Amino acid sequence: MKKFLPKMYRIKNTESRIKGFTITFFFVVLFTIILNSLFIIHDRVEASVKKASASVEVSGTVGGLYLNVSGYISPYASIVLTSDGIFYRATVADKYGYFFISQILIKEGFSHFCLEAIDIKRIGESVTCFNFPPATGGINMKDLFLPPTLGLSRTEIGEGGTVIASGYSMPGAKVTIHLSNGKFLTTTADSTGYYEFKLENIKAGKYELYSTAEYNDKQSLEPTSRAKLTALTLWEQLWAFIRNTFDRIWRFLTSLSLGPLWIGIPIIISIIILILKIWPEKFTFIYNNKLMALIPWRRKKKLHHSWWMGY
Repeated sequence: MKKFLPKMYRIKNTESRIKGFTITFFFVVLFTIILNSLFIIHDRVEASVKKASASVEVSGTVGGLYLNVSGYISPYASIVLTSDGIFYRATVADKYGYFFISQILIKEGFSHFCLEAIDIKRIGESVTCFNFPPATGGINMKDLFLPPTLGLSRTEIGEGGTVIASGYSMPGAKVTIHLSNGKFLTTTADSTGYYEFKLENIKAGKYELYSTAEYNDKQSLEPTSRAKLTALTLWEQLWAFIRNTFDRIWRFLTSLSLGPLWIGIPIIISIIILILKIWPEKFTFIYNNKLMALIPWRRKKKLHHSWWMGY
């Protein structure tokens, strides 16, 4: 029927569509720019907050109270001494596994600190905290046998699955891994201090694990923190997969690197719609397709002014 319309009417119809498209295109671009700007602002604010929270508080006082700590854990392990989240000193154990931290100035009333250790291969870690009466003089703690470092190959597995628990202790030490269900396994560290456990057929549930060691008839301290392991049922695995998939999609869509696409995609879609609206006779193979006929809004014929863009 369109070919019988007056030429002037068809020209005006085309001009009205172009005008409508221009207005719609303007608002689409404006919306995408605003949306992209909001994402950029959000990312920058979040990054600045994280940077601020990661800042280290440094303070100094004049006094005569000092903390001295020494002991052993595993060869070339890194040890960091902290208290209430404040960094005090870091050191590295020697090739025999011994470390020394000395002459740390403390205030009167100092009553606790933690030693955070990471092994040479960065496989596992251990955290051991100490509490004692408020200091009225210097504190000397020596011959501390810190617990082995512990790391898990996976922190979330399916029911009946397998996980590798490994870490470092003193060479030749007898290492025991403890599970929260009361079970424990024992092995011997090799000449480098490395040990490994293969945990199999784990039942569904949540577990906490930690390692201790015995070296030269001396038992190590127990770590303050525990490694956490979750064994999921089949339904929990399915739900976790769906949740992780949506989380990844959301992080991808809201990432700063995706910013230009928030403008590019609407522009491309708008151009395609413009072409289909101005020259529909060139794309009759699309409109006459049997699959297109199944779409509800394609079953009814609409007037030109009912299109979502253009009048």
